[in-house]
Amino acid sequence: MSPSAIRAETIQALRQQLVSSTKPQSSQRCIPTGLNSLDRLLPGGGLPTSSLIEWISDDAGQAAASLALRSLSPMLALPGCLVIIDEQHDFYANAAVAQGIPLSRLMLVRPQISTTGQSAIHGRSRFIRRTSISHSESLWALEQSARCPGVRAVLCWLDRASSAIMRRLQLAVERSGVTVMLVRPASVLSQASFADLRLHVKASDASEWSQQPQMRTQQQRNLSVRLLRSRHGLQHDGTAHLFQNPWEEQLCSC
Repeated sequence: MSPSAIRAETIQALRQQLVSSTKPQSSQRCIPTGLNSLDRLLPGGGLPTSSLIEWISDDAGQAAASLALRSLSPMLALPGCLVIIDEQHDFYANAAVAQGIPLSRLMLVRPQISTTGQSAIHGRSRFIRRTSISHSESLWALEQSARCPGVRAVLCWLDRASSAIMRRLQLAVERSGVTVMLVRPASVLSQASFADLRLHVKASDASEWSQQPQMRTQQQRNLSVRLLRSRHGLQHDGTAHLFQNPWEEQLCSC
Protein backbone atom coordinates (compact mmCIF):
# COMPACT_ATOMS: atom_id res chain seq x y z
CA MET A 1 0.00 0.00 0.00
CA SER A 2 1.36 3.38 -0.96
CA PRO A 3 2.14 6.04 1.68
CA SER A 4 -0.68 8.26 0.37
CA ALA A 5 -3.18 5.41 0.68
CA ILE A 6 -2.02 4.64 4.22
CA ARG A 7 -2.35 8.32 5.13
CA ALA A 8 -5.87 8.51 3.66
CA GLU A 9 -6.90 5.36 5.55
CA THR A 10 -5.51 6.73 8.81
CA ILE A 11 -7.32 10.04 8.34
CA GLN A 12 -10.58 8.22 7.64
CA ALA A 13 -10.18 6.09 10.78
CA LEU A 14 -9.50 9.16 12.90
CA ARG A 15 -12.52 10.92 11.42
CA GLN A 16 -14.77 7.98 12.35
CA GLN A 17 -13.41 7.98 15.89
CA LEU A 18 -14.07 11.71 16.20
CA VAL A 19 -17.65 11.37 14.98
CA SER A 20 -18.25 8.45 17.36
CA SER A 21 -16.84 10.36 20.34
CA THR A 22 -19.12 13.35 19.73
CA LYS A 23 -22.35 11.35 19.60
CA PRO A 24 -24.58 11.73 22.68
CA GLN A 25 -24.06 8.84 25.08
CA SER A 26 -27.44 9.09 26.79
CA SER A 27 -30.98 8.76 25.55
CA GLN A 28 -33.85 11.00 26.54
CA ARG A 29 -36.92 9.81 28.36
CA CYS A 30 -39.86 11.88 29.52
CA ILE A 31 -40.79 11.84 33.21
CA PRO A 32 -44.34 13.07 34.01
CA THR A 33 -44.41 15.92 36.51
CA GLY A 34 -47.62 14.71 38.17
CA LEU A 35 -49.39 17.93 37.16
CA ASN A 36 -51.70 16.70 34.43
CA SER A 37 -52.33 20.05 32.73
CA LEU A 38 -48.59 20.73 32.56
CA ASP A 39 -47.87 17.22 31.28
CA ARG A 40 -50.46 17.63 28.53
CA LEU A 41 -48.70 20.80 27.49
CA LEU A 42 -45.26 19.19 27.28
CA PRO A 43 -44.18 17.17 24.24
CA GLY A 44 -43.84 13.58 25.37
CA GLY A 45 -46.11 14.09 28.36
CA GLY A 46 -43.41 15.18 30.80
CA LEU A 47 -40.00 16.73 31.32
CA PRO A 48 -37.21 15.11 29.33
CA THR A 49 -34.05 13.78 30.92
CA SER A 50 -30.71 14.68 29.32
CA SER A 51 -32.10 18.13 28.60
CA LEU A 52 -31.69 21.84 29.20
CA ILE A 53 -34.89 23.53 30.43
CA GLU A 54 -35.46 27.26 30.95
CA TRP A 55 -38.13 28.56 33.32
CA ILE A 56 -38.65 32.22 32.45
CA SER A 57 -40.11 34.43 35.18
CA ASP A 58 -41.45 37.99 35.10
CA ASP A 59 -40.70 38.52 38.79
CA ALA A 60 -37.99 37.41 41.22
CA GLY A 61 -38.43 33.79 40.18
CA GLN A 62 -39.73 32.22 43.40
CA ALA A 63 -42.85 30.79 41.76
CA ALA A 64 -40.88 29.49 38.78
CA ALA A 65 -38.32 27.86 41.07
CA SER A 66 -41.04 26.29 43.20
CA LEU A 67 -42.73 24.88 40.11
CA ALA A 68 -39.39 23.62 38.78
CA LEU A 69 -38.74 21.79 42.06
CA ARG A 70 -42.23 20.31 42.03
CA SER A 71 -41.79 19.17 38.43
CA LEU A 72 -38.44 17.47 38.90
CA SER A 73 -39.41 15.70 42.12
CA PRO A 74 -40.65 12.59 40.22
CA MET A 75 -37.37 12.57 38.28
CA LEU A 76 -35.53 11.72 41.51
CA ALA A 77 -37.09 8.25 41.39
CA LEU A 78 -34.11 7.62 39.10
CA PRO A 79 -30.58 7.34 40.56
CA GLY A 80 -28.64 10.53 41.20
CA CYS A 81 -28.91 13.65 43.32
CA LEU A 82 -30.32 17.12 42.79
CA VAL A 83 -27.72 19.90 42.75
CA ILE A 84 -28.87 23.44 43.50
CA ILE A 85 -26.48 26.25 42.56
CA ASP A 86 -27.28 29.01 45.05
CA GLU A 87 -25.24 32.04 44.05
CA GLN A 88 -27.34 34.39 46.19
CA HIS A 89 -27.02 32.25 49.37
CA ASP A 90 -30.75 32.54 50.11
CA PHE A 91 -32.14 29.13 49.18
CA TYR A 92 -33.79 27.24 52.05
CA ALA A 93 -33.73 23.45 51.96
CA ASN A 94 -37.28 23.30 53.33
CA ALA A 95 -38.45 24.70 49.99
CA ALA A 96 -37.25 21.48 48.35
CA VAL A 97 -38.72 19.29 51.11
CA ALA A 98 -42.10 21.00 50.62
CA GLN A 99 -42.03 19.86 46.98
CA GLY A 100 -41.36 16.23 47.89
CA ILE A 101 -37.57 16.21 47.54
CA PRO A 102 -35.75 14.41 50.38
CA LEU A 103 -32.72 16.14 51.86
CA SER A 104 -30.70 12.96 51.35
CA ARG A 105 -30.90 13.57 47.58
CA LEU A 106 -30.02 17.26 47.73
CA MET A 107 -26.61 18.87 47.22
CA LEU A 108 -26.46 22.63 47.83
CA VAL A 109 -23.59 24.48 46.14
CA ARG A 110 -22.88 28.02 47.32
CA PRO A 111 -20.03 29.86 45.55
CA GLN A 112 -17.97 32.09 47.79
CA ILE A 113 -19.12 35.70 47.88
CA SER A 114 -16.47 38.35 47.46
CA THR A 115 -16.51 41.01 50.19
CA THR A 116 -16.45 43.66 47.46
CA GLY A 117 -19.87 42.54 46.32
CA GLN A 118 -21.72 42.73 49.64
CA SER A 119 -23.35 46.05 48.73
CA ALA A 120 -25.05 44.36 45.78
CA ILE A 121 -26.84 41.84 47.97
CA HIS A 122 -29.63 44.21 48.94
CA GLY A 123 -32.61 44.03 46.62
CA ARG A 124 -35.76 42.02 46.13
CA SER A 125 -34.87 40.39 42.86
CA ARG A 126 -32.66 37.32 42.62
CA PHE A 127 -31.61 38.50 39.19
CA ILE A 128 -29.04 41.04 40.34
CA ARG A 129 -25.33 41.18 39.68
CA ARG A 130 -23.03 40.57 42.57
CA THR A 131 -19.44 40.14 41.54
CA SER A 132 -17.84 38.65 38.49
CA ILE A 133 -15.94 36.23 40.77
CA SER A 134 -19.08 34.80 42.34
CA HIS A 135 -20.83 34.54 38.98
CA SER A 136 -17.86 32.83 37.37
CA GLU A 137 -17.75 30.28 40.18
CA SER A 138 -21.46 29.63 39.73
CA LEU A 139 -21.02 29.02 36.01
CA TRP A 140 -18.11 26.69 36.70
CA ALA A 141 -20.15 24.72 39.26
CA LEU A 142 -23.09 24.59 36.84
CA GLU A 143 -21.02 23.16 34.00
CA GLN A 144 -19.27 20.63 36.24
CA SER A 145 -22.57 19.45 37.70
CA ALA A 146 -24.06 19.10 34.22
CA ARG A 147 -21.23 16.72 33.29
CA CYS A 148 -21.33 14.60 36.45
CA PRO A 149 -22.86 11.11 35.98
CA GLY A 150 -23.81 10.99 39.68
CA VAL A 151 -26.16 13.97 39.25
CA ARG A 152 -29.75 13.51 38.15
CA ALA A 153 -30.78 17.18 37.89
CA VAL A 154 -29.44 20.69 38.47
CA LEU A 155 -31.39 23.82 39.40
CA CYS A 156 -29.71 27.19 38.95
CA TRP A 157 -30.78 30.84 38.85
CA LEU A 158 -29.05 32.34 35.85
CA ASP A 159 -29.53 35.91 34.66
CA ARG A 160 -26.79 36.06 32.05
CA ALA A 161 -24.63 33.63 30.12
CA SER A 162 -22.88 33.73 26.78
CA SER A 163 -23.97 31.64 23.82
CA ALA A 164 -20.78 29.61 24.21
CA ILE A 165 -21.69 28.67 27.78
CA MET A 166 -25.24 27.72 26.83
CA ARG A 167 -23.98 25.60 23.96
CA ARG A 168 -21.54 23.80 26.28
CA LEU A 169 -24.39 23.09 28.69
CA GLN A 170 -26.50 21.73 25.87
CA LEU A 171 -23.75 19.35 24.77
CA ALA A 172 -22.93 18.35 28.37
CA VAL A 173 -26.46 17.22 29.22
CA GLU A 174 -26.78 15.29 25.98
CA ARG A 175 -23.77 13.19 26.97
CA SER A 176 -24.25 12.91 30.73
CA GLY A 177 -28.01 12.36 31.00
CA VAL A 178 -28.33 15.20 33.54
CA THR A 179 -31.37 17.49 33.36
CA VAL A 180 -30.46 21.15 33.92
CA MET A 181 -33.19 23.59 34.91
CA LEU A 182 -32.43 27.29 34.71
CA VAL A 183 -34.64 29.92 36.33
CA ARG A 184 -34.15 33.06 34.25
CA PRO A 185 -35.56 36.61 34.05
CA ALA A 186 -37.87 37.76 31.25
CA SER A 187 -35.04 39.91 29.86
CA VAL A 188 -33.57 36.80 28.19
CA LEU A 189 -36.64 36.34 25.99
CA SER A 190 -34.98 38.46 23.32
CA GLN A 191 -31.98 36.13 23.25
CA ALA A 192 -31.58 32.92 21.29
CA SER A 193 -32.28 29.79 23.30
CA PHE A 194 -30.29 26.56 23.34
CA ALA A 195 -32.83 24.90 25.63
CA ASP A 196 -34.84 21.80 24.84
CA LEU A 197 -37.78 23.51 26.52
CA ARG A 198 -38.43 27.16 27.33
CA LEU A 199 -41.38 27.77 29.65
CA HIS A 200 -42.77 31.15 30.69
CA VAL A 201 -44.23 31.32 34.20
CA LYS A 202 -46.29 34.34 35.18
CA ALA A 203 -49.15 35.35 37.43
CA SER A 204 -52.57 34.84 35.85
CA ASP A 205 -55.39 37.34 35.81
CA ALA A 206 -58.53 36.11 37.52
CA SER A 207 -60.47 36.52 34.28
CA GLU A 208 -58.40 33.70 32.74
CA TRP A 209 -60.00 31.17 35.05
CA SER A 210 -63.23 29.79 33.67
CA GLN A 211 -63.92 26.92 36.03
CA GLN A 212 -64.03 26.16 39.74
CA PRO A 213 -63.64 29.72 41.08
CA GLN A 214 -64.57 28.44 44.52
CA MET A 215 -61.17 26.71 44.72
CA ARG A 216 -59.30 30.00 44.71
CA THR A 217 -58.51 31.69 47.99
CA GLN A 218 -56.48 34.71 48.94
CA GLN A 219 -53.64 32.39 50.01
CA GLN A 220 -53.46 30.81 46.57
CA ARG A 221 -51.61 32.34 43.66
CA ASN A 222 -52.83 31.77 40.12
CA LEU A 223 -50.06 30.97 37.68
CA SER A 224 -49.91 30.27 33.98
CA VAL A 225 -47.18 28.27 32.27
CA ARG A 226 -46.76 28.82 28.55
CA LEU A 227 -44.61 26.71 26.27
CA LEU A 228 -42.44 29.12 24.29
CA ARG A 229 -40.00 26.74 22.66
CA SER A 230 -39.51 23.04 22.16
CA ARG A 231 -36.84 21.31 20.12
CA HIS A 232 -39.57 18.88 19.11
CA GLY A 233 -41.76 21.61 17.66
CA LEU A 234 -44.66 23.68 19.01
CA GLN A 235 -47.47 21.30 18.22
CA HIS A 236 -48.21 21.32 21.95
CA ASP A 237 -48.28 25.12 22.15
CA GLY A 238 -50.64 26.34 24.84
CA THR A 239 -50.95 27.37 28.46
CA ALA A 240 -51.31 25.36 31.67
CA HIS A 241 -53.07 27.11 34.56
CA LEU A 242 -52.00 26.21 38.08
CA PHE A 243 -52.68 27.15 41.68
CA GLN A 244 -49.73 27.62 44.00
CA ASN A 245 -49.72 26.70 47.71
CA PRO A 246 -50.55 23.92 47.30
CA TRP A 247 -50.05 23.06 43.66
CA GLU A 248 -53.37 22.31 42.06
CA GLU A 249 -54.42 22.51 38.48
CA GLN A 250 -57.37 23.47 36.42
CA LEU A 251 -57.07 22.99 32.68
CA CYS A 252 -54.85 23.29 29.67
CA SER A 253 -56.08 25.77 27.09
CA CYS A 254 -54.51 26.71 23.77
